[in-house]
Amino acid sequence: MRPFIEEFEKRRSEVRRYLAIIVIAERRMSTVERRQFDDELKIFRAGALLVLYNAIEASARLGILAIYDDISSSSTLFDDLQETLRIRVLSDFRQHAGEKSYPRIVRIAVDLVNESLNSDKLFSGNVDARKIRDMAKIFGFDTSSPFYLTQNGQDLLTVKARRQDLAHGNESFSEVGKQYTTRDVQRIVRYSLAYMGAVLNHIDRYLDAKGYRAPTSPNGDQQQQSSPRVVRSWRQRLARAWAELRSQ
Repeated sequence: MRPFIEEFEKRRSEVRRYLAIIVIAERRMSTVERRQFDDELKIFRAGALLVLYNAIEASARLGILAIYDDISSSSTLFDDLQETLRIRVLSDFRQHAGEKSYPRIVRIAVDLVNESLNSDKLFSGNVDARKIRDMAKIFGFDTSSPFYLTQNGQDLLTVKARRQDLAHGNESFSEVGKQYTTRDVQRIVRYSLAYMGAVLNHIDRYLDAKGYRAPTSPNGDQQQQSSPRVVRSWRQRLARAWAELRSQ
């Protein structure tokens, strides 16, 4: 089992344990006690959404980082990557690479991918199903899942919105918590974790198949699907990015 899958299972367990405490507490309280501690229960419910978001973003980030790690450990050349991924690498390289990157770039066709990565900016508090699907289009992995189990991740938008409200102080924990019953939170947790688990399993299989590589021809050669114009374009962008780095 790959480390990012293990970490997801650990964080999924944390979310479930947190939620279980709320459920057990409510069940053991009398009607009078539930009214007495209503504000505290609201805070705990809002906290559950925050814990859930933490698990989702961390898991999504680790899944993407696992792809970069696999590209690096396999010494896959930049030219051998899928076109959408090459474009992403060049764009990130121009944004994130700086003076400190220069000494580390020895084998440009290999090191370019590593130096393009800034893990802090992969998601930055903005993970939802659409963001994950956008990433999947770039890297080329699947995100499909049974709707009845995951709702196609649509609850992740709610989780992200509530996380942002809490993180930026737009709403208090009790204000967020009063919008959801414990049953609501259980449903959101169940569908969201199921969706994230399905995506990570797709990434796991994608890594097994080295899905980040461009398709190969029947004779085993790497097929480059780019048109001559596109090839010239990304090579020119690479040259500009490299020139900008050296001029710093």
